[in-house]
Amino acid sequence: MKGRRLFWFFLAILLVIELPLLYGKTNSCLTTTEEQKIEKLLKRVGKIQGSFIRNGDSHTAEEAEKHLRYKLQEAKNSIFAPDPKEWTAKLFIEKIASKSFLTGTPYLIKTSDGKETKSSDWLFTELGKIESCL
Repeated sequence: MKGRRLFWFFLAILLVIELPLLYGKTNSCLTTTEEQKIEKLLKRVGKIQGSFIRNGDSHTAEEAEKHLRYKLQEAKNSIFAPDPKEWTAKLFIEKIASKSFLTGTPYLIKTSDGKETKSSDWLFTELGKIESCL
């Protein structure tokens, strides 16, 4: 009888440990900081299968990632911006990655099938995936 209880105890412990891994939701995924979310968004931009359209000009995914990193760094160093510790992924999308600071023209993502999407829409979809641990 004691052996059965011990078996069920260890099985329960194993399930508690393994279930999050089976469903792809590890503790590190669930505790992603805003800074980590922004970094994940930037990396996803850098892997876009298609192009990034800025002020009517087409750019590679790598160029887009580099540009957004530059804009983010400049914004964080600005005296008009919130404290860098207060930046959220949502703020990054809204203030940095959605449109040109100079012209106000929305950034677009053109996928390999030719479909154009506002970068803000695409990034908010990606943010939802990140927050859902996908």
